[in-house]
Amino acid sequence: MNALPAILAHTPTAVWAVLAVLVAFGLRQTRTQTLPAARVLLVPVVLGLASLAGALRGFAGAGELLTGTSWLAGAALGALANRWLDLPRRVSANADGSFTIGGSIAPLLLYVGVFMVRYVVNVALAVQPSLSGNATAAVLAAAAYGLTAGLLAARAGKIWATRRDTAPVLAA
Repeated sequence: MNALPAILAHTPTAVWAVLAVLVAFGLRQTRTQTLPAARVLLVPVVLGLASLAGALRGFAGAGELLTGTSWLAGAALGALANRWLDLPRRVSANADGSFTIGGSIAPLLLYVGVFMVRYVVNVALAVQPSLSGNATAAVLAAAAYGLTAGLLAARAGKIWATRRDTAPVLAA
C-alpha cells in the first residue's frame, strides 16, 4: 500500500486547493441561503461541462461517441436518481427572481463526489495511460462523470421548478 502515499504526495497543490474550494462552497450550503437565479445554474453548467470535457479528454482513445454516450447515460441516471433523492427538499422562489434554499449536506457530498471521480480517474490514467483507449474504462468513468453532472442538473431543475409552482394563475 506504498502507492497511496506516493500518489497523494505527488498530487499538485492546486488539486488540493480545488478540493478546499469545493468543500468550502459545499459547507456554505449547509445553511439556508438565498441565491440569485444565475448562480443556481452556474455550478451545474460549469461542473457538467468540466466533467464531460474530462471524460472526453481522458478517454479519447476509446472514442468520443462511446465516451459521450456513456456520459449522457450517467447524466440521465443522475437525473432519475434525484427523483428518488428529491434534492433540494426545501426550496422556494422569491418575488425578486432569487431562490431560498434550505441548508443541506447534499451539495457538499455532490461536490466532493465530483472531485473524487475526477481525481480517481486522473490518477488511474496517470498510473496506467493505456486505460485511455480501454472501452470498459471509458464507459465506467464517463458514466460516473455523467452521474454527478446529472444529479447537479436535476437539483438545479428542481430549484427552478419552484418558479412554476408559485407563478400566479392568470384569470381568463
